[in-house]
Amino acid sequence: MSRNAARERRKHERVETVMAVHIRVDGQTHRHPAQIVNIGAGGVLMKTSLKMEANESLAIDLDLEGEREPICVYGTVVRADPRGYGVSFVRITPITADLIAYLIRKSQREGVPQS
Repeated sequence: MSRNAARERRKHERVETVMAVHIRVDGQTHRHPAQIVNIGAGGVLMKTSLKMEANESLAIDLDLEGEREPICVYGTVVRADPRGYGVSFVRITPITADLIAYLIRKSQREGVPQS
């Protein structure tokens, strides 16, 4: 699929970012390092050395400056390709949705190009 076709299929705009996170796969407690490379209201594109398959459930722990505990966002792997793993958010609370919107605005203010 071309990048333009992927953009047309998306419901939410994404912005490029560089954000270190930790992920937990299918209810495991072990945290694996990962990096978000773009984020939107509906999901993220991330890179990790961990091998994952489509339809795997995961928890993304966002370690935010000033917060004692990581903010946890749940998602499902919808795509795996050489650019990374496409993850669609699931079970988003209003507070988490506000946090994601804040992260998107912050990336836009910092002049990160939109994807």
